[in-house]
Amino acid sequence: MAASNGYKTLIHYYLQKDCWSIHVKSCCYQGHYVIVQGPWETEVKPTRKSNPRGWVTARSHQVTYFCKEDAALSDNHLALQDALKRAGDRLQYDKVNMTFNHTQGNGGLLFTPEGAFILQLQQTDGFCDYLFDFIEPEVAAHVG
Repeated sequence: MAASNGYKTLIHYYLQKDCWSIHVKSCCYQGHYVIVQGPWETEVKPTRKSNPRGWVTARSHQVTYFCKEDAALSDNHLALQDALKRAGDRLQYDKVNMTFNHTQGNGGLLFTPEGAFILQLQQTDGFCDYLFDFIEPEVAAHVG
């Protein structure tokens, strides 16, 4: 993964605790829901002596995670609903051949208790919406 902002983050399913494991630097976190916004890649290390031998990588500033209990909080619920609307194909890991069905993407990923899903790129309504992202809020209010 190319160097950019944030630390490299590894995400894989943690079978013993029945949740997703998120590794950032020397820290490890668990969550039932993980949302990755933006580009991601997969890595496989078939010669590794222990599991996991395959995982997803992203940058730390792209990753949001929370447990089942926190999924009902308003900010988390909105983020989860937005991600569910954009969910597409399933990301699957073949344990026998140690391969993923997709090796990279740009739209993001959604990890839920039901599995991992590839997120479609967010669509804007038009050129003006894209333009207003770069204009000061006070100016955008007068223009729109």
